[in-house]
Amino acid sequence: MLLLLTACSGSSSVGGGDEPVPNGALPTSSKPTLKIYIFPPNRPAITRADVLGNVNASGEENKIHSLHVWVFERKEGDLGNSKLVGYVSLGNFTLSDSGNGEVTMEITDEFAKHIMTYAQRPRVDVYVAANVTSCGISFEGLTNKDKKDEEDEEDEEDEEDDRTTESQLDELFIGSSYFGVTSPVQGVPGDGLPMSGVLKDQPIAGTSPVFRVGTSSKLENVQLVRSVSKMRFVFCKSSTNNDDVAVNSISLDASVLPKEEYLFLTDDYSKVTPKWRIKGSEYEAQKTLVSFPSGRSVETNDAPYSYSYDGVMSGQEYENRINEGVTNGDLSDLGTFYLRESDMALSGLIKYKIQNEDKETSYSMKKAGDFSRNHTWIVYGYFVTSGDLQLNVVELKDWVSSENPGEIYNW
Repeated sequence: MLLLLTACSGSSSVGGGDEPVPNGALPTSSKPTLKIYIFPPNRPAITRADVLGNVNASGEENKIHSLHVWVFERKEGDLGNSKLVGYVSLGNFTLSDSGNGEVTMEITDEFAKHIMTYAQRPRVDVYVAANVTSCGISFEGLTNKDKKDEEDEEDEEDEEDDRTTESQLDELFIGSSYFGVTSPVQGVPGDGLPMSGVLKDQPIAGTSPVFRVGTSSKLENVQLVRSVSKMRFVFCKSSTNNDDVAVNSISLDASVLPKEEYLFLTDDYSKVTPKWRIKGSEYEAQKTLVSFPSGRSVETNDAPYSYSYDGVMSGQEYENRINEGVTNGDLSDLGTFYLRESDMALSGLIKYKIQNEDKETSYSMKKAGDFSRNHTWIVYGYFVTSGDLQLNVVELKDWVSSENPGEIYNW
């Protein structure tokens, strides 16, 4: 059974079988199955010292257009030889009313018997990827079995060798031509934002033919995390300012975005330092995120300071305040950009005009590494009576440790 992700087709392969199952088809009741439970990115616990990072994502940002799930029988310290238990590919994954989703994977009779008869039940590692069919994920090194080989049952050992290994998934990375590098991503792509989740060293509960990941008293859930972050630029002008002002362009400095980042995180992201997983040490050159050839005028209002972050509001309260200002015509939203995570402090340049005079000002994050995945960062700029652009950059708060495994943050 192989993998991968010729899964742009949306078909589904399951548990060691060689024949695809049509998308949406469920395994037959006579076959043993393993159930995996998945949470989307909008329902995590928060581990920040305050709740600034907790901002609800939109429905499109959370939508799962395609889903891939792998389960491996854990082989401690030797991911390259972890045995593939099963693989499922689904399209348009639907969540339940309680906010989670259930994936049912066929497993072989052999593995079901192994679970039931082994003195100590095997433990498994679970990998989940969503929306990666056309989002620049590199699958180099993952092997598709040739059709002829699939029909050749003479050598089962060769067939086993041709299955995807856990170490191959660990090395998957988002390519350098996606998410704000080759061309800025200002909206959610048609195939959705890439997400991933990992759950390692998990027990298996249940009795044949239905098993589940977890114990008899506690289901384990794979928490999906968006593999990108976003930044937002909002501007306005004081109504007491009579200058003709316009924003011309917004750019990122060179060497702040890594060329590649890994798709999958560790299984316990909240307790890992650093929080990002970038590949190599190469970084992109300076990049223009957006330009306005004739200059983009900005909305005016009587109280531009009222839209500055006050250090007290929660992240959601501040996002609501910004959204309200945009809806009311008090603020100009000049771009939300989806970018890959970075271990650098993001910085860049805003070019603008006042009375036809070209000016510029820089913006920067306070700390390197704050722009890890599934994060949002808002830069608010306003022109007051004196004319020049002033910036209010929402700083990201430090994380605090948590005893609850699997806690992560949300934008």
